[in-house]
Amino acid sequence: MGMEKQKIVWLEVQSPAVMEEANRALPEGFVVVYPQSRTDREEHTRLIAEADYLITQGIVVDREQIFQAKKLKMIQKFGVGVDKIDLEAARERNIPVCITAGANAVAVAELAIALMLAVNRRLPYVDRAVRAGQWPKAEMRAQCYMLGDKTVGLIGIGNIAKEVARRLSGFGVKEILYYDIAPLSAEAEERLGVHFASLEKLMAAADIVSIHVPLCDGTRGMIGKEQLALMKPTSILINTSRGHIIDEAALVEALWNKRIRGAGIDAFDEEPVSPDNPLLVLENTVLTCHYGGSVIDNVLPRARHAYGNIEKFSKGEPLDPRDIVVPKR
Repeated sequence: MGMEKQKIVWLEVQSPAVMEEANRALPEGFVVVYPQSRTDREEHTRLIAEADYLITQGIVVDREQIFQAKKLKMIQKFGVGVDKIDLEAARERNIPVCITAGANAVAVAELAIALMLAVNRRLPYVDRAVRAGQWPKAEMRAQCYMLGDKTVGLIGIGNIAKEVARRLSGFGVKEILYYDIAPLSAEAEERLGVHFASLEKLMAAADIVSIHVPLCDGTRGMIGKEQLALMKPTSILINTSRGHIIDEAALVEALWNKRIRGAGIDAFDEEPVSPDNPLLVLENTVLTCHYGGSVIDNVLPRARHAYGNIEKFSKGEPLDPRDIVVPKR
């Protein structure tokens, strides 16, 4: 009789195509189970309690669930943001929490640049107009902008921001500024073609401000009314990181009063977005569904990374230190 397989609970509702792709990376000796609902907390709590290993995405894993999970050996994030996991509870239970560092970087960087282009060229508006039988070419000539010869400001210079910087070089931007609490070395700055600036200088100088910091106590609300007031009226703001980093009410006010030209937003304070969110009625926004990493051709590499961490941990093998958020004591 063979050994019983260890259970991985992947706490996200997936399409059949994504499950099929991810299952190609499932190691021997493990079985994976998915929930039926994104909102049924009772189902989630039951599944977590049965899990040997937990893979998380956007569903909250709270203190009560972690303390009820008596079999749980490890929490693995399918991505990098851990703001939906109660890390303190995991520490108290001595359950390690790991991420897939860098696994989303290219996909999210591509979306950040896509939003820059979409806002600058008013793509959703033009698409709707053409479908409605209009031809707003002359109108757009007075409203659209290029990326070329512009100053881009990156808030945060982690894996995603670095990929954005590498790709922006091909657009002939004028300058790439960045702000981070841990500045790069002069050599790393030169390789990337970026220059450090204070947050205040970056907000004032950039034609495009793009946010690439994780959500934590130090970044919550870091872009508020005061910071938005520093931006040029022709500048745009891009957020592919997390909601709550921007003061959403202050952003709505700045957009409504045209203190800034536009915004491309992939992350919101409340997700899914409430139907009465005022961002939904603003014409100078491009809004997406926090899907920066949601591309089918990155599912298998990310699954290999996540499952690989679980398999290594189960065998007592060391993990890449960059993947460890809460270490096992």
